[in-house]
Amino acid sequence: MPKPKSDILRVTCPSCGGTLHLDRETGAILLEERPKKGPARTLEEAARETAARHEQAEAQLERAMEEARHKDEILEKKFREAVKKAEKDDAPPPPRPFDLD
Repeated sequence: MPKPKSDILRVTCPSCGGTLHLDRETGAILLEERPKKGPARTLEEAARETAARHEQAEAQLERAMEEARHKDEILEKKFREAVKKAEKDDAPPPPRPFDLD
């Protein structure tokens, strides 16, 4: 004997894990089950996390400022290396668009 179909369709969200109970005929939402949240953090835990993020941001800023201070030197070295590579390259230059006419 075939199993009778339920009038309720259950749909689970892949990102949040919530479940919706829908009426098959009308498509109306009958029930919404939201996932239970984890335990609440204490104020001290939140303060420690905020301090850790602040220290990480400070370190990233310091690295960026150090790179900015030496930017001219780095660009100059890259330019010299590119010039050396171009001098060693024996390939002919690419055709100019004006020469094609």
